[in-house]
Amino acid sequence: MTELWSGAHGSVGRVVTWPAPDAYVLVDGLLLRALPAHVDAIPGLRVRLRFDPEQERLLMTEANPEDAPEGTGKPGAA
Repeated sequence: MTELWSGAHGSVGRVVTWPAPDAYVLVDGLLLRALPAHVDAIPGLRVRLRFDPEQERLLMTEANPEDAPEGTGKPGAA
């Protein structure tokens, strides 16, 4: 299972919902569960995921403006 979540490391997506303490992030049509790390996980926020091997889970931080999901054509589009 760890390999599956570590494969999402570095992905950029948008927060869909934020049930405490986790949030769900849409990345390439997949909903991934992640723990907000120093970010208010409001719906629509663009976030970058990273895998934390110590906690064995995905963490999210706010994405940089120039971080665009692949295939969107321009930064900031989703």
